Amino acid sequence: MLSRNYKVLFSLRLLKSILTNFVDVFLVLYFINVSNNNILPLGIYKLVAMVTVWLVIFLSRNYCKSKNRVWLMRIGIVMYFIYFLAIILLKEQVVNYIYLIGLLYGLEEGFYYSVYNTIESDGIENKDREKYLGTYNGCKNIVSIIFPLFFGSLIQNSGFINTIIFVLVIVALEIILSIILKDSNIPKGNKTNLKEFKNVMKEHPELKSIIRTNICSGLTYSGGALSYVITIYIIKVFSESVSLGIFTSIFSVISIIIGFLFVKVIKPKYYIKLLGATLPITIILLCIMLLNCNFVTVVLYNLFQTISKLLSDLIRERNVFNFSNIETIKREYKVEYFLTLETALFIGRVISNTLFILMAFLDANFIMAIFVVFVILQAISVIKLQSDMNKCNEVN
Repeated sequence: MLSRNYKVLFSLRLLKSILTNFVDVFLVLYFINVSNNNILPLGIYKLVAMVTVWLVIFLSRNYCKSKNRVWLMRIGIVMYFIYFLAIILLKEQVVNYIYLIGLLYGLEEGFYYSVYNTIESDGIENKDREKYLGTYNGCKNIVSIIFPLFFGSLIQNSGFINTIIFVLVIVALEIILSIILKDSNIPKGNKTNLKEFKNVMKEHPELKSIIRTNICSGLTYSGGALSYVITIYIIKVFSESVSLGIFTSIFSVISIIIGFLFVKVIKPKYYIKLLGATLPITIILLCIMLLNCNFVTVVLYNLFQTISKLLSDLIRERNVFNFSNIETIKREYKVEYFLTLETALFIGRVISNTLFILMAFLDANFIMAIFVVFVILQAISVIKLQSDMNKCNEVN
């Protein structure tokens, strides 16, 4: 029997995925349109947001160990409401207030994720992790079929700003769920101790693999610039909101299948083989798409990218959260653990988003070649992470 907290955490994450999908796809399209295809405002917005995210997480680290820590997540959800409300009020003038919008988004993500990962780690036992992640990704991609079509049609018929009013309803549901959530497993102590956590890291060398993978994720898809660079390439081919929604929905079907396989079929010992088969093809197709962006190359790249990225994310998240529940980290150093991983993501994100801004001034092909290298590094890091974890499990 699943606990109420399990269901609440699952629902919160699912609603968050709908909002993230909206921001990553349709908000990028809106920014590009209102800025006359100038990528600089989008780059500044993302960089301001990513810096703000890390600052909030770092500055709130001690409060994350208090019994009232769940309020940080609630503040983050309220900030999401304010963020979307600001976009409604500013309309086409949003590009003139890009620093403000980036700050609001950064405050939302920072407050939300300052405690969410810790709370989810506490609320989901390791033995349920594969089922939780696989089921979540399956459900996430079901709603990712429905909502892009819905949002795309709504934007075309009613406009982007009117569509955000519906998005506010989803944020309101998040607020209600966060109130229902019951926090548990409050960490020991009331202050973080990063120096002592460094000693813990020395006892677990496999942590280095997790940190490297997070840096590479920040360089590419997890808050990195590559996700919206790819969205821009897709927009070149599918320029209308409805077409973009259909495209996004189709590839969500593939993700549903992979999520199901992760729960029912795929065993950890096969992860490396699957990644070794899909990641090289994804990298080759990325290069082809960058050289010749058309309907065929975009579809082929996204087909394999959907498979390899979802596998990589599932593997990374499974190992990250499982490792957070080992005895030396579980009760005393979980906040320090996730802060360290967020710092690794931050390093990758700053480099990635800075490169995206430089695309407005330098040769775009040169910058994209660097992003291809980042994808290769990310592929190597995920395979190395799973290999190290397999060795760790054999020893234990």
